[in-house]
Amino acid sequence: MYTLVMKQLATMSLIALGGFIFAKCFKVEESQQKFLSRLLLYFINPFMIVKSFNLEFDADKFLQLGFVVVIALVIHLVMILTGFFSSKEQVDRLAVCFTNCGFIGIPLISGVFGNTGVFYLMGYLVVFNVLIWTYGYYIMSGSINLKKIITNPNIIAIVFGIALFCSPWTLPEFIARPVTMIGDTNTAVSMLLIGILLANFKPADGKLYAFKIAKVSFLHHVVCALLNIAILFLVSKLFPGMSDCRTLLFVILICSMCPSATTIPGFAVLFNRDETYASLIISFTSILCMFFLPAFVALAEHLM
Repeated sequence: MYTLVMKQLATMSLIALGGFIFAKCFKVEESQQKFLSRLLLYFINPFMIVKSFNLEFDADKFLQLGFVVVIALVIHLVMILTGFFSSKEQVDRLAVCFTNCGFIGIPLISGVFGNTGVFYLMGYLVVFNVLIWTYGYYIMSGSINLKKIITNPNIIAIVFGIALFCSPWTLPEFIARPVTMIGDTNTAVSMLLIGILLANFKPADGKLYAFKIAKVSFLHHVVCALLNIAILFLVSKLFPGMSDCRTLLFVILICSMCPSATTIPGFAVLFNRDETYASLIISFTSILCMFFLPAFVALAEHLM
């Protein structure tokens, strides 16, 4: 698993480097950054969600998916409270509780548990998307608009995706193929955006950010990880008869220990927050993930 994390981080870094070099060579205006953020958050992300649910229905898997959703909700609520009471800054609060469970989580889960594990991960992604577009949107914008939430393409994609999975049909090939192609661009566009945002970073700001980044990283990678392991240990004792319980719990654990979500810099751009600081948090938590994730997975394996 350590090697797999290294490979994914290397891939992410190379793509971000490409965005960084491009932004240095060709000046990228703020309006262009916002356009790229909107393209990612409101167009590409929904296609990735629908693609994940384009599967044949299975009753047992649906029950297990529901189990993952409930436990993932508990895990998110604990991390949200940890972020909320540890900082007053919007970016910090979101960076503590929301993880990059798509880009890092999917290849990790696929490598360890195969396609079945990736399907279980969709339960975590459902909770992630609902909460980041409700709680996350509220924290960053300072207000909440029920109409905007209901009409948000990501929320619509989740509802449609679940309905599609529960139906006796899957998308026809001529529709499924473009949906997959658009959804697969999520990783590249996310990392390019981070590289572009980092290109505007001024070294003089580093000292101002250092303590804040260290605090968020500690809360994200250590405090939340230990709390989540304790919760999942308790769940393993309460539901020993749940089919494939150990796999479900480790899928949730790995997702919860991924780096901070790449959605956060996009939000920072859209809502005029400190996008450079948000991008730095993503970068540092991605590096630290390489060390903390395998260590805490090993601890959890020992306990469960």
